[in-house]
Amino acid sequence: MSRQKVLIIDDEPSLCRCLKQWLEERGFECASAPDAERGFAYLQSHTVDIVTLDNKLPGISGVEMLARLAIEAPDAAVLMVTAEVDTRKAIHAMTLGALGYVIKPVRREDLFAQIDNALERRRLSIENRELTLRLQEKVRLQTAEIRAAHEETIYRLVKAVGYRDEETGDHVRRTGQYSELLAATIGWPAEQVEMIRLAAPMHDIGKIGIPDAILCKRGNLTAEEMSIMQHHTLIGGQMLEGSYSPVLQMARDIALTHHEQWDGSGYPRGLAGNAIPEAGRIVSIVDVFDALSHARVYRPAFKDADVEQMMWAGRGTKFDPQFLDDFMSLRPEMWAIASLTVHGRTDVADRRFDDLLPATRSLQPN
Repeated sequence: MSRQKVLIIDDEPSLCRCLKQWLEERGFECASAPDAERGFAYLQSHTVDIVTLDNKLPGISGVEMLARLAIEAPDAAVLMVTAEVDTRKAIHAMTLGALGYVIKPVRREDLFAQIDNALERRRLSIENRELTLRLQEKVRLQTAEIRAAHEETIYRLVKAVGYRDEETGDHVRRTGQYSELLAATIGWPAEQVEMIRLAAPMHDIGKIGIPDAILCKRGNLTAEEMSIMQHHTLIGGQMLEGSYSPVLQMARDIALTHHEQWDGSGYPRGLAGNAIPEAGRIVSIVDVFDALSHARVYRPAFKDADVEQMMWAGRGTKFDPQFLDDFMSLRPEMWAIASLTVHGRTDVADRRFDDLLPATRSLQPN
C-alpha cells in the first residue's frame, strides 16, 4: 500500500524539519516548500493527501492560499498552521476549505490529532462526492429512459390519428418541429422548448374521436359536419386531462386552444388575446402554416407566396401579432421544415390566389 503524501509549505526551516521528521516516523512521505510559489510548483507535478500551510507566508495571505489550493489540489486535506490563537480566524479558514487548524508552537499530539481528523473528513468528502456522481449518473440514465419511453408513448398516441389520415400523420410530426423553433425564438426556457416539441404533435389527438366520413371527406364540410369536426379540440382536452406530466398538461392546453383566435372568433371557447395560453398561440400559427402549405383531401397546397400572404392577413385577428412576426422572421427555417415531408404536396401555378380562397374551409385548418 502506497504511503500518504504530505506537502509542508512553511518559511521556517526548523519547523519544516521538525514536522517532516514527525510525519515520516508516522509513515508519511513528505516534501516541503519554503514559499507559496514553490509549493504550487510542486503541486503541478505531484498529488498529495495533506498540505500543512503556514498562515503567514511572504507575499500571499492564508485566504488566497486556500482559494488557490481549492483549485490546484482540490482533494488535499489542508491544515492551517499559525501562531495566532484567534477563534474567528480559525472558523473563517474552515469555511474556506481548511480541514484543521494547528497552533504554534506545534505539539506532536495536536498535529496528529488534526491530521487524523482531517484525513477522515477528506475520506468522507471524497466518498460522498463519488456516491453523488454515481447517483447523478444513475438518475441521468433513468431520466433518459423515462424521457425516451414518454416520447415513444406520445408518438404512438399520435400514430393512432396518423394511421387514419396520412396527411395528419405527416402534419403532426412537422408541428412539433415548427413549435420548437418558434418557442426558442420567442425566448422560452430550454426545458419548455423541449416540452412543446413533444406536446405540439398531440394538438389533433382528439381527431381519433371524429368519424372517418368527416375526417377524410373530400370537399367542404356541412355546417353540422364542421360542428362535429370542431369537437376534436374538446375530445383532445378530455383525453389529456388530469395528468401530472408537464408535457401532457401543455398538450392538453394546446389541444383545447390551438383553434382559438386572437380576436376571440375561434373555438371551442372563444378565448381572445392573452387569455389563450402561449403554447396554444404558437401551435395556432404553425398549424395553419403547415395546413396551407400542404395538400388536403379537399384542396391542393397553396403556393409559398400565397401562404405567406394569408398568414400576414391573420396578424392581430387570427394570430398573436408578435408571435406571428417572430414566426415570419423564421420563414427560411420554417419552409425547410415544411419540405421535410412532402407527401401529397402540389404547388398550384395556374390558378389565381383569389380563386383558391373559396376552396379552403377557412384560414384555420380543421
